[in-house]
Amino acid sequence: MAKDRAAPFSKKHRRYWLPVTGGMLLIGAINVAIGMATYDEPQQTQRMELKIPGHERKPGELRRNEIPPDVMRAFAVKYPRTIPDGAQQVSNDTIVVKFPAGAAHAHATFKVDGTFVSDD
Repeated sequence: MAKDRAAPFSKKHRRYWLPVTGGMLLIGAINVAIGMATYDEPQQTQRMELKIPGHERKPGELRRNEIPPDVMRAFAVKYPRTIPDGAQQVSNDTIVVKFPAGAAHAHATFKVDGTFVSDD
């Protein structure tokens, strides 16, 4: 069987593309009319807050990416190959860094400038 190589707008296809194009335009116009007839003005929106049980943040709690760079640098020097689990800002100049579960220590205390204070 020979492949049909006629151009899409040739005389052979003319009787098809006019009704098909007209039908698509009619369907589009109907969709726009239905959308305009059923559209309601949006109500005032309210932001949804996701609350995951057990993941609430306490006041002064810092995530890993919120730990000051000087403290993070001092922690990395003091405890190589250990990634902190987070931190707690105890006062304006003291930060307690939490170790991951199963580490040798539970907490390490640093000053904001990166000075080591103690660990436990």
